[in-house]
Amino acid sequence: MIDEAGRLVKAPFNIDVKDQETLTMLEKWISDPDYNAVLLRDVKRSNKPVSQVITEAAARFQLGLVLLEAGKEQEAMAEWRKALALDPQNWIIHKQIWAVEHPDKFYKGAVDYTWQEAQLEEEKNEQ
Repeated sequence: MIDEAGRLVKAPFNIDVKDQETLTMLEKWISDPDYNAVLLRDVKRSNKPVSQVITEAAARFQLGLVLLEAGKEQEAMAEWRKALALDPQNWIIHKQIWAVEHPDKFYKGAVDYTWQEAQLEEEKNEQ
């Protein structure tokens, strides 16, 4: 769903645990510590170089995490907004901002993917 730079490449989806193939894969992923390495090995890496803008966005995102951990929420949000301005397609940055601004959509019950899709559409319309 997310590429190596953190950009959304597939829309959020629900996992159907009633599907036996999916359930088997999830059970193996949870129970076999080596299985994740197999999955990662099979992922095709991009040979495209990562731009300096994307690198800066990633650094600002990491700085925001450190600031949040230090209790500096407003400074963290400022860094994430700068990062998002540099890399507006970065799904991880979007989600981090939303999680801090709207914790009820992430930490109380199931994650609200419909709300996230609506947020993306709203942000696209604002641009």
